Amino acid sequence: MPRLALALVLTGALVLGGCGSGGDETGASGSQRYFRDFPGQQATKLRIGAADCLALSAIVAMRTERQVHRESEPTPPNSRCQLQGRGVHVSITLDAAHGARQRYSNRLAEQVQFNAADPTKVPHAVAGVGDRAAYDHFASWIPAYSTLWAVRGNRWLTLVYSVAGETRPQRLAAATLLARRAFALTSR
Repeated sequence: MPRLALALVLTGALVLGGCGSGGDETGASGSQRYFRDFPGQQATKLRIGAADCLALSAIVAMRTERQVHRESEPTPPNSRCQLQGRGVHVSITLDAAHGARQRYSNRLAEQVQFNAADPTKVPHAVAGVGDRAAYDHFASWIPAYSTLWAVRGNRWLTLVYSVAGETRPQRLAAATLLARRAFALTSR
């Protein structure tokens, strides 16, 4: 019986003590935090603006030789540029919120866990797009979904590139070009 009483007292102390979470759970702006503070995980005001979307649409239109309609949602921390035309669908999303780099890592791990049996659904490293790292693990292409994920600093870029008639290598090359340009445009 003394062990049971001790276990109950310790459990109660942990519940009342908050399990060691400690500190303020709000950020500087007073918003709720969902990830722990790690260096480099701070939110930024970087975004894909309307002018950035226009520049990206010009690249897609020139490359595909098709007219594209653009929609811009330039509000940070989750901004996006949608480009559509006949046989063209390109979506570029920038996550610059607190913990974007961690979300990228989590999503990468989940993609591998749930799709390991299908090589077209697992991430393939892409050189020269994300932050420099061993094995280029900060940029990944998922061939089955024509999707490129890349991280630079605390910016996670998701680029879906689908153009009718293009092969997977062509889609990868185009997505890589657009991702590099999007990172350059959003670094200001």
